[in-house]
Amino acid sequence: MDYLPSSLASSGSITAQDRASINEAILKLEALNPTEDPVYSPLINGVWTLRYAGGYSEPKIPSPTRDLALFLYAGGYSPGLFALSLAQKLPSQLVEVGDLTISISRGQPRIEAKVDVTLLGGSEESVVVTARLQEDSGLRFTETYESAAVLGQTVDIPEALQYSRDLYVSYVDEDILVVRDGSGVPEILVRN
Repeated sequence: MDYLPSSLASSGSITAQDRASINEAILKLEALNPTEDPVYSPLINGVWTLRYAGGYSEPKIPSPTRDLALFLYAGGYSPGLFALSLAQKLPSQLVEVGDLTISISRGQPRIEAKVDVTLLGGSEESVVVTARLQEDSGLRFTETYESAAVLGQTVDIPEALQYSRDLYVSYVDEDILVVRDGSGVPEILVRN
């Protein structure tokens, strides 16, 4: 896990070799999962920092529709990555984007993904996405987006438009949480 970036914002600089090393380390770690039925474990609850999101290898030929196709067909974004992408769409000359934290609680909505932003002039705001977690088995949740708040403006997502994805917990202990989306892409979270 030495190859993990210090923050998700710096993960764009991960080399292909580092990505391969991280993926190999994840597979070894998952084989040692100390937690039976991790979805039901209280270890899931807490405040986490997303340190790595696996993603997909770069294409040989660039395509303007690739990101849309991956979102629609390969499991989409986690609420945390969605919140981070919303924050990063704000003008960089006006906004400094902080780290992504994910809070998982016992009560619904169980997920709050939050990115703090500092606006020009020093005022602080947040981009927040909330999601429900439905326990489907000892290894699988269904995660459903409920709302998004950007710079104090909250939008409740209508039920017909709420995005859901399967989320598999492949490792959890006191310090590390590894989850995979329905297409197997890993995310590594470290407890704050």
